[in-house]
Amino acid sequence: MTQLTDRPPQPPPSSPTAFFATENPDNIDAVAGMGMRAAFHAVFHHYATADEFEGSKDHDTELARMCSATGLSLAEVRSAVYAYRTLKDLPILHALQEATHRLDLRRLKAIDRAISVLGDTPDPEVFAALDAFLVSLFTPTKSNQALPGANTITTRLNKAIGDMDSSVAYDSKKREKREQGRTLLPGECEVTFHDGYHHGTTGMTLIADHATSASVKAFIGATAKEHGITDDEATLLLLTGKLSPTPTARVFGYAPKNRDGTIDESASVFIPGHGFTTATGTEMFHSFEPKLVDMDAASTRSISGYVPPADIAAFVRGRDGTCVYPGCERTAWECQLDHRIAYGLGGTTTASNLYCLCQKHHNVKTDRRAFYLVDPSTGDVVWLFSDGTYALADQTGFINSQVTETTPRWKHTIDDVERLKRTRSRFFAKCHRVLDVFEENFDYEECLKSLSSLEREYGMEFPFHPVPFPEEPEVDY
Repeated sequence: MTQLTDRPPQPPPSSPTAFFATENPDNIDAVAGMGMRAAFHAVFHHYATADEFEGSKDHDTELARMCSATGLSLAEVRSAVYAYRTLKDLPILHALQEATHRLDLRRLKAIDRAISVLGDTPDPEVFAALDAFLVSLFTPTKSNQALPGANTITTRLNKAIGDMDSSVAYDSKKREKREQGRTLLPGECEVTFHDGYHHGTTGMTLIADHATSASVKAFIGATAKEHGITDDEATLLLLTGKLSPTPTARVFGYAPKNRDGTIDESASVFIPGHGFTTATGTEMFHSFEPKLVDMDAASTRSISGYVPPADIAAFVRGRDGTCVYPGCERTAWECQLDHRIAYGLGGTTTASNLYCLCQKHHNVKTDRRAFYLVDPSTGDVVWLFSDGTYALADQTGFINSQVTETTPRWKHTIDDVERLKRTRSRFFAKCHRVLDVFEENFDYEECLKSLSSLEREYGMEFPFHPVPFPEEPEVDY
């Protein structure tokens, strides 16, 4: 009689009413996708066996043979071979894959990358636990369930591995290494060259404090305007010595005042398009000897004409931050200033009647498909639609968060500071985690997307950015 322990591992049975969307029997595309994965599995599944012969094959010769036989690139074959090799250490997941062909190459690669941090001699108990964890992850519990993607697999596996083996939870070391870069003094910058985003190109990155970066951008813009060319053209001509910069350029910034009306030089400055300065950027900004424009006066000033002057416009843009239409992320500095009550109908040109709208959403209002009201106490912008529904705009302007009745000035309580510190710590921890994932899977586009999403969610800027991994050239055999 065969002992229970001698039976090959069996995948858990699935409920007949539970299935992943990728295996929906009523969806012809899902059925076709199943056939595609089954064909791929048929080509590479033998690498998942524990057969010593498979493991002893010459690496270069075997990969060349598979490239020739399948027409796949060397990089694709290598990824597939080692992704399937990982399954030999995960017997229950291996059985599930043999029975269902559920996992495509991207998901298998994600498993391979995450588990590889355990090294050559992992603890068998850790592998057994991960095997059970993965099978649970890839067993549906409801109808038309979304199959976990590569990013989800990577994140959950890294968390599980870190919980089981703290020695591979190396986020702190990577973060320390990233943050050990040279501290830039006011007015200094760091320029690096790297592979470009497209084949045959090279990229250049300039890193500096916000004030220095803003001045660089301002001089490029002023030079472009003077010569009637684009910013891209002006940048190239300036860097190659074919143009001299315009003598002067303007950098706009927002800073709090002292009680005597002077600028508080100890506080951060908000520079449109860049964000709040650090100590270095603040020092650099004040070295410009800025001209003071009083935003308090601008916030209540009213003029008889239609076009708002620079001070009122600056206040409105700083207050709104973006287009005030719900969900629109177009920056206020790329929007027009809309008279909420039309100028021709008696609407005044003053900050309380001016709001930032991009061209598209200004047209929505002009076409009378929607109209907005403003709560003077909170600054909330409420849009009313023709079908009787409404929506609140999520305003991101820093002035609006500081000068309404519910959020006065730049003032922060102890609780505010604690909340901001915790929010900042959580933001940086999440962003460093994204970079850790990138350094394992080199998914450059996904990394940029994740960092951008976090920056929008938290309203902060992350100072470290991924460098695209150079593509491996295909080799013809």
